[in-house]
Amino acid sequence: MVPALSRRGFVAGAAGVAALGWAGLPGRAGAATIPGTGQIPFSVFRNGDDAMGYHRLRFSREGDRFIVDKEIGFEVKVAFITAYRYKHTNREVWQDGRLVSLDTRTNDDGDKHWVKGQAKDGAFAVESSRGSLFAPPDIIPTSYWNIATLKAPRLLDTQRGLLMDVAIDDKGEQVIRAGGQDIPARHHTIRLLTNPPGATNAIEIWYDRNDAWVKLAFKAKGQDIGYVLDPEGLVRPGQAAEVVFGQAGARN
Repeated sequence: MVPALSRRGFVAGAAGVAALGWAGLPGRAGAATIPGTGQIPFSVFRNGDDAMGYHRLRFSREGDRFIVDKEIGFEVKVAFITAYRYKHTNREVWQDGRLVSLDTRTNDDGDKHWVKGQAKDGAFAVESSRGSLFAPPDIIPTSYWNIATLKAPRLLDTQRGLLMDVAIDDKGEQVIRAGGQDIPARHHTIRLLTNPPGATNAIEIWYDRNDAWVKLAFKAKGQDIGYVLDPEGLVRPGQAAEVVFGQAGARN
């Protein structure tokens, strides 16, 4: 999901993808593609060149189950003082193209959240630090790696355990810079129709012609947040983004 960093006046986002060797997934998730490396690595920037963190996804299999592990870490510094920290971990288990379990933990600058979900009795049962609910059995979580996100009328917020109504706008194909290459990618806007006041209400997202997620951006609280595909994992908070871009050729 896209966490709202309202306590410090910042907002940060969530996303992921790779470069070569795409593999498809079975069932409902069959339209999705992942890198042959089994990882989707993004570095995250605020206002163009201020490195604020990373977003990493790792994919694996256990028998007929498909596992997605996600880790997000953000740190915002103002005048060399850490003004904001964010940590999120997430595990999704998929089977036959549907989400069968979800387990997330979030530390949003000291505010802690958790979400647990399980496929049960023809629904997806969710328990969280905010309460409980039943989602549709084919619900898609807000981890964005799955192209099925663009066909979903509702998404499951993986930080807060909420159901969010969404609308998708197709902005057409563009050439973007991703993973050191210029590639054609389809641009969409995901409008979050039921997001809480003050939270991000629109996400710009790009998938390539193989339906792989290659870019994400959004605006919030006067900040421009951008995800840069970073296969080398070169960017870390506090590093000079220009130097890393020069090495990786990853500027958006």
